[in-house]
Amino acid sequence: MKKLAVIISSILLSSAATTAMAADSYKSISNLGYQYTDSTNDDQFKIDSKYYFSPKKTLGPYDQFEYINKQTNVYGSYLDNDASDVTSIGGEYFVDSFVVGASYENSDFGSNNESYAFTAGYFFNPDLLAKVKFVENDDDENYALFSLAYNYMLNGTDYVGVTVSSDEDFDSRSVAAKYFVDLQEGNFLTVEGTFNSISEADDQWNLETNYYFSKATSVFASYNKEDAYTFGAQHFFNQNLGLKVGYGNNADDSDNDAYFANMRYQF
Repeated sequence: MKKLAVIISSILLSSAATTAMAADSYKSISNLGYQYTDSTNDDQFKIDSKYYFSPKKTLGPYDQFEYINKQTNVYGSYLDNDASDVTSIGGEYFVDSFVVGASYENSDFGSNNESYAFTAGYFFNPDLLAKVKFVENDDDENYALFSLAYNYMLNGTDYVGVTVSSDEDFDSRSVAAKYFVDLQEGNFLTVEGTFNSISEADDQWNLETNYYFSKATSVFASYNKEDAYTFGAQHFFNQNLGLKVGYGNNADDSDNDAYFANMRYQF
């Protein structure tokens, strides 16, 4: 914990490298992440990358963009830990008021499980998107998910975004919301929450917040219904390279310590 505190303090003190407040734009975002869980002695590695075919503008902070994506993209990821490895690829294509997408995932938990997903969506207006997603699993039931995303702009940058979704039988329902606000003088704040309700299971919720001292430097914290929490900090050393470090545990002092770090590269 002392070493983590020193790392976070160093990152916060380096915020003097902040650049001007003009919006930046990127076409590629990649992450290399690592997590170590003390109670299970488990190492987890993840790498992912997404490429947009047109520039994606920030809302100030280097890692904050519009709530509803409207840029055609392709992406891929790979996750590996002591229990499994998961590989996925996919993409989305936007034309006029329509969006279509497809993805493939291979999960190895001792035996391979392949799944395919196909999505189609329609923009009723630039801030209201309806989507349907069909998922076909090799080792499980196929299902469909329906979602509606709405973005309400409070001004030129601030917004409240809400997404509601459900499966075809309404057995699984969820609501996700995000609030982004420019606090002026280089400071920003995000507050996000999710609520999931599954038939014959306990409801789940999660809250997360990020406070930006500048568009390069921020701290974050999260908490969920199971009393699990995380906190940490992120700093971009320049417009292209950022580092995020954090710590997680459970409020019952279960010794379930988790340490994680993520290197982010975007251009």
